[in-house]
Amino acid sequence: MRKKRLCGIVCLCLVLSGGCSAAEPKEEKKSSQYFLFATPLSTHTLWQKAREGMQDACTELEVHCDWKGPIKISTDDMVDVINTGLLKKADGIITQGVISKELIQKGNDKGIPFVLVDSPVEGSSPLTTISKDFDEQARLLLADIEEKLGKNKMLRIGIQVSDLSFDLARDQIASIEAVFAQHPGGFEIVAKSESRSDQLTSRNEWIKVLQKDTGMNVSINLAGENAIGFVDASEYMDNRDTILVYGVDDMKETLELIREGKVEGSIVTSFYQYGYESVHILYDYVTRGVRPEKERIPSYLVLVNRKNLNTYASALQKEKMHVE
Repeated sequence: MRKKRLCGIVCLCLVLSGGCSAAEPKEEKKSSQYFLFATPLSTHTLWQKAREGMQDACTELEVHCDWKGPIKISTDDMVDVINTGLLKKADGIITQGVISKELIQKGNDKGIPFVLVDSPVEGSSPLTTISKDFDEQARLLLADIEEKLGKNKMLRIGIQVSDLSFDLARDQIASIEAVFAQHPGGFEIVAKSESRSDQLTSRNEWIKVLQKDTGMNVSINLAGENAIGFVDASEYMDNRDTILVYGVDDMKETLELIREGKVEGSIVTSFYQYGYESVHILYDYVTRGVRPEKERIPSYLVLVNRKNLNTYASALQKEKMHVE
């Protein structure tokens, strides 16, 4: 007992004289960065791929990330999620470009950067936007259509989008109009409809179009569920007209319809990269002040058809976005 007490006194003396080598207290761990992904559709198959990319990046960088958004399309619910993120002082916010520029400016005023994915917001100033080049998308579609129908065939086109009021929809339609104006045989958009990101709504809206005598020979579907909705509608109507059907994204049902020859092709990009790259962009900016050189980062596009159905996925996974 006395020996232990003497050792304690000696150690205390050594500490006071600076000669004791007691272990230094552990440095308090700094809190991690907090990034919010305000998704337009929290349970949708395609956006779940973006969530996977986000989670992988957050694990690599050891930061905290949230994934929040409505189950059914609702910009009001998205705005509520973003406003909550601003109140919680998120270090950065990722979202689809279907919100107002004023909301992005609100974040800028608070020092909270935005990265937009899938579509830009006209007149806004996010950190950057990762999205499709809509002109390139239109060129890929036109090239395949001309290969099937020839360059002198008059194209009578029906288009379906998720929401006609979105800049995303208007921009895609504008690109189709600009690119298809180069088609020697001419073109006309004979129908426009919206699905509200719901497959049943898509089907019902296409039924309404097919009930009219439009002479449509091309169906362009610019939301993930729309090509599926068109095929459902066409089969319900027992439609015998020859209509080339095109979609976007690589939903399982769409790929199966391509395999069966009911859909000609689908424009696909990597939603995984939307989530993965966005987190890295925000992290580099918040921690090191590194801003992307490009205000708009084009995502890699491929037209998936029967020729590349079994090989496109590996090629898409290897393709890197040009974020430097």
